[in-house]
Amino acid sequence: MKNLSWITCAVILFISAGCGDSDAEFSGSEFVKKAILEVDPFIGTSEMGHTFPGATVPFGMVQLSPETDTIPFLHNGRYTGSVYRYCAGYQYADSNIVGFSHTHFSGTGHSDLGDILLMPTTGEVLLSPGVSSDTGSGYRSGYSHENEKSSPGYYSVKLDDYRIKAELTATERVGVHRYTFPSDVNEGNVIIDLDAGIYDYDGKEVWTFMRVENDTLITGYKMTTGWAKTKTVYFAMSFSEPIASYGHKRLDKEKYGGFWRRFDMEEGFPEMAGRRIVAWAQFDLTDNHEIEVQVALSPTGMKGALKNLQAEAAGRSFDYLQAKAEVKWEDELSKIEIEMLSYEVCKVKGEVNKLRLELI
Repeated sequence: MKNLSWITCAVILFISAGCGDSDAEFSGSEFVKKAILEVDPFIGTSEMGHTFPGATVPFGMVQLSPETDTIPFLHNGRYTGSVYRYCAGYQYADSNIVGFSHTHFSGTGHSDLGDILLMPTTGEVLLSPGVSSDTGSGYRSGYSHENEKSSPGYYSVKLDDYRIKAELTATERVGVHRYTFPSDVNEGNVIIDLDAGIYDYDGKEVWTFMRVENDTLITGYKMTTGWAKTKTVYFAMSFSEPIASYGHKRLDKEKYGGFWRRFDMEEGFPEMAGRRIVAWAQFDLTDNHEIEVQVALSPTGMKGALKNLQAEAAGRSFDYLQAKAEVKWEDELSKIEIEMLSYEVCKVKGEVNKLRLELI
């Protein structure tokens, strides 16, 4: 093999390079949580609040958060008014979780994004999200707020249909997932839906692509039109456990297959492309029921996503990255301190002001 492609070289460097700061260098116990304990990320997640409860860091380009439904932009050719409630992808009143995507607006009056959606499942591989009235109709799952938690830089929820605990944290450019599967299950799936998106409609996805580089690394991109006329999100996705098998389904009709049609492209074929594709990866859970997934994003290319993955997350554990995210939020939130009078003092001052008004 005389020449190596840039992606092969990047993968070799990614595997062999040192991971920079290690878990041992930062324990997460070096700071006192104070400001972040006062934050409730669920504020604004109902009706027209347009906020999301997921994991992000200050000024980060990744906003990793759950989607709770798949309301289309159009129905029978007409605008679906209820889709506007899903500008940030999440509605507190919903009883389903469809998956976890990596880009979200918060508090805006416009809607888009919801790129690169992942969903852990068990059992039969389902490649459609299904409908909210029947979680068994697709890969979505029911959940309860009793088993849901959110704080700055962290989100967790139990997916009731699969008995999976999903946890999320983030760096500036990497979304980090930890999935804990039931101990009595020997196989687990991760659905990778490049067709999913917020404010979705037929024609929004211009092109999507995925390549399985090795048994723990996938690269790809998703190109859409909508909020921006052309928006491309490149990604590099690293798994803590080897992929046992994988495949995909192309939802748009291929007009010409060339020599590719000689192969079974839906299972075990390392390159997946189409305007609308949904992929799956299956894992052997016999020895380990916990899988961590790191998804790095870049606006410049798959090579850039690999660099972001190496710089910010590779070789670092979920707990380590969560602790670093909390430190970043504590630093930012602690820059402003607000002192409030006690209720008793406010009450006295109010009575004095009332007396002054009566004397005037």
